[in-house]
Amino acid sequence: MQAAIHQIVTFASELFRGNPAFVLSLEQPLPDDIVQKVAIQLQESVLSCLRRRNDGRVELDFHTPTGRHGGAGHAAAAAAHVLLFETGETKGTVILDDGSERIVTRDGSRISVPWPLMAFDNAGTADALSAAIGAPVTEAYVSDFGYIAICDDPASVEALRPNMKTIAGLDRGTVIVTAPGDASDIVIRVFAPKLGLPEDPVCGTAHRIIVPYWSRRLGLKELHSRQLSPRGGDLWCRLDENKVVITGECRTFLKGNVEIPVS
Repeated sequence: MQAAIHQIVTFASELFRGNPAFVLSLEQPLPDDIVQKVAIQLQESVLSCLRRRNDGRVELDFHTPTGRHGGAGHAAAAAAHVLLFETGETKGTVILDDGSERIVTRDGSRISVPWPLMAFDNAGTADALSAAIGAPVTEAYVSDFGYIAICDDPASVEALRPNMKTIAGLDRGTVIVTAPGDASDIVIRVFAPKLGLPEDPVCGTAHRIIVPYWSRRLGLKELHSRQLSPRGGDLWCRLDENKVVITGECRTFLKGNVEIPVS
């Protein structure tokens, strides 16, 4: 069977910035092992799969080369971009694997996706995080997703040269480093060498953790976040009770069809 494939640049208006993601549009369900092989062929860490239903909703799931994935911010934004630009709609409903629904919206080239907040707690690891990232950490927190290092200076976050071996030795998959911004409300970088991703180009998931923190500290419900990775990107986040709506520019870089063998 043939299936439409798009590569979407998320969280940036320039094609060689942001975080690119592939989106596979299916007319029928495929076995997980076949979708995993597609992810391997595309060398895609998180592949979004869209499948339209007769009721107008769309099923959305995520696959990696080794199995299903719970969902990534950039991959969901890419899928929403494909869904809404194909139909010309400004709003759509996607249903995730767990049965939960997301109302995704489009305003021009900006895509908004709501996500539940992720809990975090104080961590007594400020010194260890300072050593790992090579910069002073004023506050340290921990979540299921990873450690959060709070710094005071956006310039120091931009100049970070972290020790990837030390970060990979921690008992969490990621380290989020964030500080107040100058040209934005906040800045962020995310490192995940243990997961095979030394630095995440732009990480939507981390904002499910840091937006509540910065909202309280800065007294803002809406935050402009700038990712200071080499590719870089921008996210506009709105705290809405127990969720955060993450918005970013999206652009289509590639579109076509792939041939998928089906037994």
